Amino acid sequence: MVGAAILAFVPATVVAVNVTNLVVTRLVSPHVLPKMDYRDGVPPEHGAFVVMPALLSDEEELTSLLRQLERHYLTNRDPNFYFGLLTDFADAAQEWEPGDEELLAAARAGIAALNRRYRREEPGPFFLLHRSRLWNESEGTWMGWERKRGKLAELNRLLLRGATDTSFLLDAGEIESLPRVRYVVTLDADTVMPRDTARRLVAALAHPLNRARFDPRTGRVTAGYTILQPRVQVLPTSANQSLFTRIFSPDTGLDLYTRAVSDVYQDLFGEGVFVGKGIYDLAAFDRSLDGRIPENALLSHDLFEGIHGRAGLVTDVILYEDYPPGYLTYARRLHRWLRGDWQLLPWLWFRVPGAGGTTLPNRLSALDVWKIVDNLRRSLRAPALMLLLLAGWVWLPGSPLFWTLVALATDAVPLLASLITQLLLAVRGRADAAMYAAKAAGGGVQGWRESTGT
Repeated sequence: MVGAAILAFVPATVVAVNVTNLVVTRLVSPHVLPKMDYRDGVPPEHGAFVVMPALLSDEEELTSLLRQLERHYLTNRDPNFYFGLLTDFADAAQEWEPGDEELLAAARAGIAALNRRYRREEPGPFFLLHRSRLWNESEGTWMGWERKRGKLAELNRLLLRGATDTSFLLDAGEIESLPRVRYVVTLDADTVMPRDTARRLVAALAHPLNRARFDPRTGRVTAGYTILQPRVQVLPTSANQSLFTRIFSPDTGLDLYTRAVSDVYQDLFGEGVFVGKGIYDLAAFDRSLDGRIPENALLSHDLFEGIHGRAGLVTDVILYEDYPPGYLTYARRLHRWLRGDWQLLPWLWFRVPGAGGTTLPNRLSALDVWKIVDNLRRSLRAPALMLLLLAGWVWLPGSPLFWTLVALATDAVPLLASLITQLLLAVRGRADAAMYAAKAAGGGVQGWRESTGT
C-alpha cells in the first residue's frame, strides 16, 4: 500500500489542486487592479514601447510580422506609443548566411514604408532593432545572445542607459531620437492585442497602488508590480483550424498552464503568473533582475522574471493568441516549457546562481518557491499516470479495472472543473446580458429582476 500511495501522490495532487481552484474561484471575488483614467490619452511621462521579439526566417514571415505590427498600431493609437520589431536571425553554422543581407534590407524597407504611411511629428512610430549572431559555446552555434530574453535585456539597457555595447546590428526608425519611455509592452508574433489594450495596461501599471516597492536590504519587490500580465485566451479562429484545436483548445483543463491557476494566485495572494506577454516598468523590472540571471541557464524565462519582478494579473484585460495547429507543434512547445521549468530547480535552494558565475542568497518568497514546485509537479502528471497504470495492471493489489478508473478520474476532474466553470460563466453571462438589456430599455434594476425572475 505504501507503493500505491507513492505512485498515486502526483495524480492525487492534480485532483486536489483542481478542486481547490474551483472552490476558490467560486468563493473569492476576482481582484481587479485599479487604473488611472487615461481615456483622453496617455501622458508623455508614461509613454510605452510596444515590441514584438521575433526571428527573421524568410520574407513571408517578415511580411506577417510587419502586418501584425501595423495592426497593433491601428488598434492602439496614441501619440506616446511606439512600435518595434526586435529581431534575430535563426541559429546558423556561421555568422552570416546567404540571403541574410537581403532579408535585413527588406525588413528595414518595410519599417520605412510604415513610417511614411503613418508619419507623425515625433520620430517613428515604427522601429526595427535587429541583432547580429554571436557564437554560443555551450550551444555550439551562431545565435542571438540569450534569444528572446536577450533581446529584451539589451533593449532595456539601450532605453535606460543608452548602451552602445549591445549586439544590435542596425536600427530603422531613428531609434536614437526615440523619446524616453517608461513602459515596454512585449507581445509574441501571434498575439492579437484588441483595441486600447496597451492604454489600459499603462493605466493599470501607472496607478500609484500598483507601482513596485523594493526591500532596501534584499532588493526584492515586496509590494506593487514591475510586470502586469493580461489574461490570455485562444483566438476563436485559431480554435477551429484543425480537429486537434477543436478538441483541445477550448478546454484549458488539458493544458498545464491554465488561466484558472493564475486567477487563484491573484485573488488569494495579490500576484499572478507571468507567461511572457504583458507590460513591464522599464526601470523597476531591470532593477528586480539586476545580477540575478546567469547566462545559458534559462530556456523558458517567463516564470523566473515574474517571480523576481512580482507579476500582477490584469483580469479585465485580454490578449488573444493562436493555438498550436497540430499535436507535434503542441508537443514541441510543451517540451520547451517543461525544460524551462526544470531549469529552475537550482532556485529551490538557499543559495542560487547569479550573473557572472556567482551564487547569491535565495530571496524568493514561499509563494514564489511554490510556483516553481507547482509547475514541476504538473510536469510529472503524465509519467506518474503511466507508472500508476502499469503498476495497477501488473503489481498493485486489487482489480486492474479499479486502478484504470483511478487514473482516468485524474484527468476527469480537471475536465469536470472546467465544464462547471464554463456553465457558471454562461449563466452569469446571460444574467448580465438581461440586466444590460433591461437598463438599455429603461427598466433599471427592477426591469432586470422581472426579466430574470429574481
